[in-house]
Amino acid sequence: MTPSTTSRLFTAIFLWLLTTSSLAENVQLSQEDSRVLSSADVLFTMKGSNTIGEKLAPALAAQFLTEQGATQTLIIETHTVEKMVVGFMANGKIQAIDIKAHGSSTGFNALAEKDTDIAMASRRVKEKERQNLKKLYGDLRSMENEYTIAVDGLAVIIHPELNIKQLTTKELAMIFSGEVTNWQQLGGSNQPISVFARDDKSGTYDTFKSLVLKRHKVKLSQFAKRYESSGELSEQVSSTFGAIGFVALPYVNDAKTVAVSEPGVALSFKPNRFTVSTEDYVLSRRLYLYHPSNNTNPHAKAFMDFVLNNKAQTTVEDNNLISLKVNDATVRFNRNYPPRYLNMIRGLKRLSITFHFDQNLELDNKAKRDIQRLTAYVKNRRLKNLFVFGFSADSGNKSKDKEQSEQLADHITDLLKQRGVNPFYTQGYGSRGAIASNSTSNGKAKNQRVEIWITR
Repeated sequence: MTPSTTSRLFTAIFLWLLTTSSLAENVQLSQEDSRVLSSADVLFTMKGSNTIGEKLAPALAAQFLTEQGATQTLIIETHTVEKMVVGFMANGKIQAIDIKAHGSSTGFNALAEKDTDIAMASRRVKEKERQNLKKLYGDLRSMENEYTIAVDGLAVIIHPELNIKQLTTKELAMIFSGEVTNWQQLGGSNQPISVFARDDKSGTYDTFKSLVLKRHKVKLSQFAKRYESSGELSEQVSSTFGAIGFVALPYVNDAKTVAVSEPGVALSFKPNRFTVSTEDYVLSRRLYLYHPSNNTNPHAKAFMDFVLNNKAQTTVEDNNLISLKVNDATVRFNRNYPPRYLNMIRGLKRLSITFHFDQNLELDNKAKRDIQRLTAYVKNRRLKNLFVFGFSADSGNKSKDKEQSEQLADHITDLLKQRGVNPFYTQGYGSRGAIASNSTSNGKAKNQRVEIWITR
């Protein structure tokens, strides 16, 4: 029996097992909640990322049920990091969406076992997972299977009374590996460092491990305290003097964020709505839903169409994540950029969409959908003066880098022209203006980009 055909009987049995076994882990369901769940038809199941599943997925599920005709919705916690979102439909039926948020890797494991309709992930599907699932679903990295639903910044948080404002990824690696154990070693007060981290199943930890620990060839300290929940980790950091940790942006709460930069890169950013949206922030990441195109559950497919629309993206913003909507901001100048570029942007505002390319210089899946978003934004606002600026990664050959940056900018301009939008000015600036290290594939991907600017 697949998740898409889960019957009321199955739900009732599941509920009975849940409320009578040790798996309930102190989650006590009321008699009314038990009655509701035993009567509900489960439309589809979502498993995976805690970053998505703890708050965002339930909120999106509730809104989706409302769009489908629910007159009232209810989010019932059935287990630690597990929720059933229930909708009371106008026709008298009770429908539900089952969400289990034990970490990104559990979502891909569930797909492998044909035990979920949608996998939630706070990092992209790994190559090994991709290959293992190809026979069942085709390429999960194809546009038909992979959906970016929001952007998030991995916020590095410290106790609010610590006098630390900025750290490099190298310094973070030294802290989290245990090489640096006192804030005094980094110019702070004489205070031992307490390290907090997410658990191994977490996509948040996977991202931190990839961008910080592996990047600097170290492993997490055995003395780090591990947490399944971002909310609990943040609470511990803000109440433990000398503490440091990392969480998704919505879970900063009472802790203090620090700016992060790459060693040798002049630019440093704190995570905020704009620096995360443009993906300029070093520890920015995308949040994904993977819905195999050969999944025949019509409710899951309808949900995937729903999460990309403006109403759903407003829900993303309401949950303190960065939506896919186009926004603009006046950006500070930095001498690390080419002088001609700095002169050009003096009277301009930058849009939040930044186009990124894969290793073959093809637009990635998010960028392909962003072309449509940008086109609609420009046409709806009748914008005339659109500026398209390209940048390349540093290959060591300035002439080659300049040519490649121009090709990237021209490609975006051509795609916009095909959709009836004619940019006012297009230019490539080579590899100057790096926002990340060129020594890693992730850093090269960030530097190899096309920015969009408009007049103020």
